[in-house]
Amino acid sequence: MLSKIFSGLRVAIKYFIMYLSMLVPRNYKICVFGAWLGERFADNSKQLFLEAQEYKGLRAVWITKDEKTVREVERLGFEVYRWGTFKAVWIQLRAKYAVVSNGISDLQHTFLGRAVIIDLWHGIPLKKVCYDNKYEKDWDSPKQKFRDMLVNVPLGNMYYVATNKVFVDIYQSAFRVDRKQVLCLGQPRCDVFFKKKRPEPYFPGKNIILYCPTHRKEGAEKIDIRKLFDLRRLEKYLSEYGFYFVIKKHFYHRNETEDLKGYPHIIDVTRLDMDIQHLIMETKAMVTDYSSIYIDYLLLDMPLLFYCYDYEKYLAEDRELYFRYEDVTPGLKARNFDELLKELVLFAVNKGGYAVEERKRARDFFYCKKGQKAVGGDIIRMMLKREFGYKKILRR
Repeated sequence: MLSKIFSGLRVAIKYFIMYLSMLVPRNYKICVFGAWLGERFADNSKQLFLEAQEYKGLRAVWITKDEKTVREVERLGFEVYRWGTFKAVWIQLRAKYAVVSNGISDLQHTFLGRAVIIDLWHGIPLKKVCYDNKYEKDWDSPKQKFRDMLVNVPLGNMYYVATNKVFVDIYQSAFRVDRKQVLCLGQPRCDVFFKKKRPEPYFPGKNIILYCPTHRKEGAEKIDIRKLFDLRRLEKYLSEYGFYFVIKKHFYHRNETEDLKGYPHIIDVTRLDMDIQHLIMETKAMVTDYSSIYIDYLLLDMPLLFYCYDYEKYLAEDRELYFRYEDVTPGLKARNFDELLKELVLFAVNKGGYAVEERKRARDFFYCKKGQKAVGGDIIRMMLKREFGYKKILRR
C-alpha cells in the first residue's frame, strides 16, 4: 500500500513540475537532443545533432543517461549533459526545441512544457506502432485517455517527420495527431549516404553480408542463430564466395551472446557499439526480416534478401504490418535456411543485379523525391526560421 502511495505521489509531482515548466521562457536558439530513452548516441537524433553544429544560430545540446555517451560527445567537442544534473535540467527548461527519435522519454520531458518537440522516429514503420499497435496496451482505457489528456497540454506541440504521403496518413493514426503536425521530408540518419566523405569502415577489405533481424517481443524471445542457420553450410558458402556474414541484432537483444567458434566468416557484433548507418554503407548485401532498416538500405540501391522463417507466428503473436509484406519487399522471401542459401548463391552470381527493378519500385514507394536526398538541413533551417507553427507547416 505504501509503495502505491509513494508511486502516486511521484507521478503527481512529475506532472506538477511539467505544468510549471510551461511558465519558463524558452529560447528559439536552443535545441536539446536525445535518443533511445536517453541511453544511446544514435539514430536520426544523432545525425541531426551533428548537422546542427554547422549552424551558428542554433545551440545544439545532447542529453543522456549514459556516461560513455557523455565522453563520446565531449570528445567530438560538442555540448552534452548527464540526465538529472542541474545543467541538463536548466537547458531543457530553456530550450524551445527538443528532438527525439523514439518519443518524449528520450529526454526528461518533465522539463519540456510548451517546447516544440520534433519526433524524427527511428525508422520508417513496416510494423504497426503506438496507437495502431493493439498488442502494446489498451490505448482507449479510461486511465490511458486521462494520461494522454494530461500530457497533451504541456507536451502537445509535437511534430513528426515522415518520408512520403502514405506515411503522413499512417503517422496521423499511429500518433493520434492532426495531419498538419506531420512533415513529409525524410530521415536525417540517411543524410550520411549522400555525403562525399565516407566513414571509416569497420571491416576494411572484407566483403560483408549484414544480417539485421528485428526484435522478437521487445527482446523477450531470444533470436537463436544456431537454430535459424545451418552454420556449417553457411560457413562453407561464405568461404567459397569470399564473404563475411555479420550479425547485428536489434537493440532489445543487445545482451544475447552467440558461440561462433569454428566459423571464422560469421561475426556477431550485436554487443558492439557501431553506427548502423555507417555499417550498412560498407556491406555488399543485407539479410533481414520485418525490420524497417531495409527501407533505409533501399537508398543505397544494394541487394536485399529476406529471411522470414516465422512469418505466420510473427503476425499472429507479435505485430501487425501496415502493408502486405510481399508487396513492399523486393525479391523472393525465404521461409527456411535452404531457401535462404539458394538466394545467397543467386546473389553471389548476380551481385548488384539481384531484384534491381523491384528495389527501385520499393524505394519510390517509401520515399518522396525530397526523402531521396539529405534532409537534415531543411529541418534545421525550419527551426532557425521559426517555421514550426501549425499554419506555416500546413502551407508547405
